[in-house]
Amino acid sequence: MIRRALRAPLVLGWLLWNVVVSSWALARTAVTPGPIGSPVLVRYPMRSRTDLEVTALAWAITVTPGTLVTVIGREEMWVHIVLGGPRGEMIDLLARTEDRVLSVLRGDG
Repeated sequence: MIRRALRAPLVLGWLLWNVVVSSWALARTAVTPGPIGSPVLVRYPMRSRTDLEVTALAWAITVTPGTLVTVIGREEMWVHIVLGGPRGEMIDLLARTEDRVLSVLRGDG
């Protein structure tokens, strides 16, 4: 329990850093002439099961600029990523986010 409480500020700091980096990438893309890129909609199979875990994961994803959770099911969520890339890489990024969220809520990781 104490380790999870101590991990929470680190996860929050990591999330804030991602917000800054994503904001910068979106701003740079918006002012750069030419095509924006390829937005992508990915199906992410969640390991989160409780309402709190799913809500925390969806919040962590949606608060990051350029990402939006569009649908939440029992075992999956669909995420729209504006500055997308290969689907496999996007799923890996979402899995890392879920790992960090669950490390605080469950103590995993």
